[in-house]
Amino acid sequence: MEAPLRVTEGLERLKGVFLEIPGTQMNVADAARLSGLDHALCGVILSALEDARFLRRGRDGLYQRSAISDY
Repeated sequence: MEAPLRVTEGLERLKGVFLEIPGTQMNVADAARLSGLDHALCGVILSALEDARFLRRGRDGLYQRSAISDY
């Protein structure tokens, strides 16, 4: 049961960074370092946040908060 809790905490930590610090940009490696989750899982989380339109990914591969986000 610890794994889902870690994922939830990592997700909330990443969302918090994007919400609290306007203009934040990060790649998957940055997100993994920040959240404490592995690279592959962070890629899935960032993609899910992109699908939810919370984030958008630039051509350079960096994720940033979407301007149309309602979060």
